[in-house]
Amino acid sequence: MRRLAPLIVTIAATPALALDPDPGTEAQHEGLRALKTALVDTVNAQDFDRLATLANTPFTATVVTQDHFTDLDAAQAFYEGLFTRKLLKMERISFAAEADALSTIYTGTVAVTTGTTVETYTLADGRSFDIDGRWTALSVEEPDGWKLAAFHSGTNLLDNPILRAAGASVTKVAGLVGAAGLVLGLVAGWFIGRRRRA
Repeated sequence: MRRLAPLIVTIAATPALALDPDPGTEAQHEGLRALKTALVDTVNAQDFDRLATLANTPFTATVVTQDHFTDLDAAQAFYEGLFTRKLLKMERISFAAEADALSTIYTGTVAVTTGTTVETYTLADGRSFDIDGRWTALSVEEPDGWKLAAFHSGTNLLDNPILRAAGASVTKVAGLVGAAGLVLGLVAGWFIGRRRRA
């Protein structure tokens, strides 16, 4: 937070001021790449103790479901709940992340990075979905390295595998209902016709 304070004060005091990014050093960009790799490995391993060492205090995150967290305990409870809930119970979650380009660094210690993800959700019933997403991260450089301060991720709400699967299920159910209605109609017609002949 101490690293963020000068930036926040500067923005508040001079709202018209545009902060010019600096290219940063190779060591800084290498540190940011290492942070991204560590975060991906840590989340895939569900190692929240290690994640606490990679996150800044304060910390904020909005995940692909658009759930919002400001502390890791709440994020951990949400994540673990995905594996115990009844609806869309998860068996495994993993993801890979790539950056679009080098991070944009401001004031020498604040970095903004954007990129893409491929998130794999394996359900307890055996179904698996690969979802493409996008993310934005804000990191701050501390004496012991870069820390993640803010993270936001999202996916295409209008075109994704889960939505397509749900649509296919609705179509299948509608087809079954239609077929059942046709059979019942034929049976009813046959029965009524037979009664009239009798």
